[in-house]
Amino acid sequence: MKKFLIITVMFAAILNINSCSESDLNLLPQTQDVISSTIDNENDLQAFLNGAYLSISNVDVYGGMALVNGDLISDIAFQTNLSNSPFTFSANLNYTAFNNDFTSYRGLYNTIVRCNTVINNEQFPNSNNVREMQGQAKILRAFAYMALLDQYSPSPSSGVNQEYGVPLHLENYNATLQLPRATVAEVYAQIILDLQGGLSDAPDIGAGGLTIKKVILTKTAAKLLLSRVYLTRRAPGDAALALQYASEIVNDGNPPPNNPPPDFAPIVIDDLPPPPGFAGATAEEKYRYYFSSNNNNETTPTVPPVAPRQPAAEGHQETIWELDMNASNLQPTNIGSNGSLPDWYLRTGTRKSLMFNKSFYDSFANTDVRKGAGTTGLLTSAGQGNVDSPPGYWTNKYPKLTLDGNYFRNIKILRFAEAQLNRIEALYLTGDENTALIELNTFAASRRGSTYTGTDLLNDILTERAKEFYGEGQRFRDLKRYGLPLNKPSNCTTCNLPANDLRFVFPIDQEALTANQNLTQYPGY
Repeated sequence: MKKFLIITVMFAAILNINSCSESDLNLLPQTQDVISSTIDNENDLQAFLNGAYLSISNVDVYGGMALVNGDLISDIAFQTNLSNSPFTFSANLNYTAFNNDFTSYRGLYNTIVRCNTVINNEQFPNSNNVREMQGQAKILRAFAYMALLDQYSPSPSSGVNQEYGVPLHLENYNATLQLPRATVAEVYAQIILDLQGGLSDAPDIGAGGLTIKKVILTKTAAKLLLSRVYLTRRAPGDAALALQYASEIVNDGNPPPNNPPPDFAPIVIDDLPPPPGFAGATAEEKYRYYFSSNNNNETTPTVPPVAPRQPAAEGHQETIWELDMNASNLQPTNIGSNGSLPDWYLRTGTRKSLMFNKSFYDSFANTDVRKGAGTTGLLTSAGQGNVDSPPGYWTNKYPKLTLDGNYFRNIKILRFAEAQLNRIEALYLTGDENTALIELNTFAASRRGSTYTGTDLLNDILTERAKEFYGEGQRFRDLKRYGLPLNKPSNCTTCNLPANDLRFVFPIDQEALTANQNLTQYPGY
C-alpha cells in the first residue's frame, strides 16, 4: 500500500479505461478536502487520473479562462459594454502582477501533481491498464506544461528571457518543494519526452471508437500536440517533425472508399448525412450542429457499404479531445451560472461579456458556414444593442441549453481541423509553399470560405486559423509564437501590443510567488 498526501479534492474512480464504451467519464466527487489518499489498486490510481482531467476542466483553466484570455488578448474579440464583465484587465491590456484576470497557474499545477502520481506509480508493473493510464497522464502533463509556457513564458523563437520557463515539477506532491523556473528549452524537452511516452503507452481508440466519448487522451492527441510543439519551438528540423505528425493524423483520417470510417476525420459539410433528427440540414447547419446541437446520438452504419457516421456534437469524428462537461462535474470544476463559457460568450448568458469585432466578422465570405446567418448562426448580431461602437457579434459555439440542462456541452480542445492546418503550416515552413496554398484553399473551400492568393502565405494560414478557432482560445498563441504585434481594430482602450511586448507573457500571481520563494516574476512586472 502506498500513501500520498494531496491538498486538493480527491475523486472516485468511476470508469475503468477498458470499459468506457458509450459513457462519459462520470467523474463523481467522492469527498471534499481529503488530506490523504491510499493507492491500493488500479481504481485508486484511476481516481488520480480522473482528478487530473477534472483539474484541467476547471473554470479557471480550460473550462473557461484559458480560452477566454486567448480570445480577449487578440485582435478578433473585445469585452462588450452590455454587462459588467469580469475580464477588464485582459480586455484593456492593462494587467499587472497585482491586478489581472489570469487564473490558470494553480489549476495547471494541480493537474500536473495528479499526473505525477499516476506516472510515478510502480505498484502495477505488468498492467496494460495502468500503462494506458500513465500514457494519458503523460500527454495531459505535457499539455499542462505547454499551457504554462504559452501563458507565463516568452516564445522560444523570440530569443528573449529564455531562462524564464516555468518550474518543472515531476515528483509526487511535496509541500516543501520550492522549485525555481526551468529554462524554456528544458520545459519543451520534457514536454516532448512526455508526448513520446504518451504516443507509446496511451490508448488508441481503434475500430469502432465512435462509441466512446472523446474525453480521454489518445495516441492521436499525442501526435497533434507534438505537431503543435514543433510549430511553436521551430528549432532546426522541427518543421519536418511537425509535418510528419500532422500528416499521419490527416492521412489516417482519409481512408480509401468503402473502408470503415476512421475514429478521427474532418467535418464534411456536403457529403455526410445530417445528424439524426435533422433531416434536410443545410451545410451551415451541419457545421453548426458540431458545436451546438442538443442531439448526442449518432447514425448507425450499414454494411455493405459502410455508411458514414455523423454524431451531432459530442464524440464527433472531428474531435480528438474534449472536456467532459456533465451534471456530475459541476462542483469539482466550479462551472455554473456565474462561471461558464456559455455564460460569457452567449448573447443570452447572464454575464454576457465577449463579442467578436466587426472587422473579424467582415473577413468571412458570406457563404462561410463558420459565419452563418440569423440568430442561430455561429456568429450573430442579434441583441447587439447600441452600447458598442461598432457593434460586435456573439458566438453560438457554446450553447446554454443541452439535453442535460444548462452548461453541460463538452468543450472541444483538440480537433482534426488543427491537424489539417498544422500540416499546411508545416508545409509552408519546410518550403513547399505551392502544396501549402493548394491545401489551404481546399480547407477553406470545405467551409465555403474565401480563396487565398498566397501573396502573404503565412498571414493567410494564420487568418484561416483565426476563422476556424475563434472562441477556442488559439489566436493569442498564434500571434505570440510568430512574434507578431497585436492590433485591435476597434472596441478598445489600449489597442496595440508591439511585437514581443512584455504583455505577451502573463504575470504570475502574488500568491504563487509568496508560496514559492525560489519562483521569480517575469522581468518588467
